[in-house]
Amino acid sequence: MNDGVARPTAEHLVERVRGIAEAMAGVGKDSVSALTAPGRRSVVHLLTTLDQLLDQVPPIHEELDVVLSELHAQRLSVQSVRAQLEALDAQLEVLERSLAPLQTWSDAWTSARDSLDRAVALLET
Repeated sequence: MNDGVARPTAEHLVERVRGIAEAMAGVGKDSVSALTAPGRRSVVHLLTTLDQLLDQVPPIHEELDVVLSELHAQRLSVQSVRAQLEALDAQLEVLERSLAPLQTWSDAWTSARDSLDRAVALLET
């Protein structure tokens, strides 16, 4: 869920519900009692529904906070793994450069040994 869109939308909804509740409270008990029975039932139903809606907002907000915290922790974990891999890559590069002269020496030694073996073989024939 995009926090840039969800949070303002949720805040707008809460503000609108708060506005309706305040408007209903501003009407006053006498004005509501002047309504017909179906009108009063509608107003009570509306207020009850709005109250239930508002009761659901905090848990959703808390759950979103937990999910966002978890996502942030996972991103930090990925960044940590990246840093470890970069450090390992740098270490491997140093090791590779350090072993290059040994490989050159080993190739030279093998070449010298092959030359020596050929020279001995020529002398024995």
